[in-house]
Amino acid sequence: MKKTLYLLRKPLDRVDPALFIASHSVGDVVLLDRALVPFPHSGGTVFSLGTEDADRIISYDVLVKKIFASDAAIVI
Repeated sequence: MKKTLYLLRKPLDRVDPALFIASHSVGDVVLLDRALVPFPHSGGTVFSLGTEDADRIISYDVLVKKIFASDAAIVI
């Protein structure tokens, strides 16, 4: 199965959650606007970009590694 990485640049209130129906979109989601609000996605893990040490926060270095490890990266 191909790994897709979704990079969300838009504010969460402008992103339609229907884009991430688990049966149609499998892959991790990275919230680039540093939002920590819950985003409904059961097809993978939701991360937030930042520098704090937390469970779902990733650094730029980890983000670059995830991009190269994915088969596709989709920016919204």
